[in-house]
Amino acid sequence: MKAVVLAGGHATRLWPITKHRAKPLLPLGEKPIIDYIIEDLEDIDEVIISTNRKFAGDFEDYAEEYNRENVTVAIEEQGSEEEKPGTIGAIIKMLDREDLDLDDDLVVIGGDNFYSFDTSEFLEFCKEKDAPANVTYDVKDEKLATSFGIVDTEGDRIAGFVEKPEEPPSTLASIAVYYFPKDKVSLFHDYETHFKQTDVPAEQYLDEPGRLIEWAHQKTPMFAFSFDGDWFDVGTPRGYLEATEKVVDGNIVRGETENAELGENVVVMDGAEVKESRLENSIIFPQASIVDSEVRDSLVDQEAEVENKDLEGAIIGEHSSL
Repeated sequence: MKAVVLAGGHATRLWPITKHRAKPLLPLGEKPIIDYIIEDLEDIDEVIISTNRKFAGDFEDYAEEYNRENVTVAIEEQGSEEEKPGTIGAIIKMLDREDLDLDDDLVVIGGDNFYSFDTSEFLEFCKEKDAPANVTYDVKDEKLATSFGIVDTEGDRIAGFVEKPEEPPSTLASIAVYYFPKDKVSLFHDYETHFKQTDVPAEQYLDEPGRLIEWAHQKTPMFAFSFDGDWFDVGTPRGYLEATEKVVDGNIVRGETENAELGENVVVMDGAEVKESRLENSIIFPQASIVDSEVRDSLVDQEAEVENKDLEGAIIGEHSSL
């Protein structure tokens, strides 16, 4: 069995924090976001991180630093978000590469997921069904469900799928964790062949992986693996802060503080300094400086300077001076 971890996006929802760093490599507690995924895949024969050329070296450094011997890095040929082949497009290109040899059972995971289920339980479910499967999470709110791909089920079989519906048939959200047995990996090429014969724009059908589930569940049995616990979309500032709160027991303070009041869920990284300030639910990156300020629900990137400011819900880019 092989796994593909998708890490080729440019994470524009978190810019400027992610303008020069890959979102899955953002720190989450004591390690990068992606390591929570990779450590749960230790029994997989090979884990391939699919990323763009800009961040390939960073992921190679990650695999070496964390001694992830079953990890290799594959480069998507794209230089910007506009050139991105789309999530499904990137997988199809990988399947066509002879050097990767993906002729095997395949797990596909979004690299910005943070979840609490055990991947081994999901794989046991998949082996029992011997069919494609998608991990789902009950968001338990119809209004919130309009923001996700929503799965409708009969038992644990997928009976319907709709992307960001105005009237959700359920509150069961599809998250970016999928399984395809070896004899069903061809669904990716079948899907592309089908839509090439339609007038649907390629950037639409090759982007969101949920579109494949929407099409394929009508061609072959597909199943939903639901779990209780936690799931966060770390691609948004709110999701990143919520995931940090879940992982961090209290606060992490490695920088210097002086006459500082630290509320809940505060991370102050190495070399950062906080003086005469109050922080709440915020992440301060290395070498940043917060002086005589109040900062809430915010991200302050490395070497940024904030003085005499009241910030809420802010994302401050590196080297900025406020």
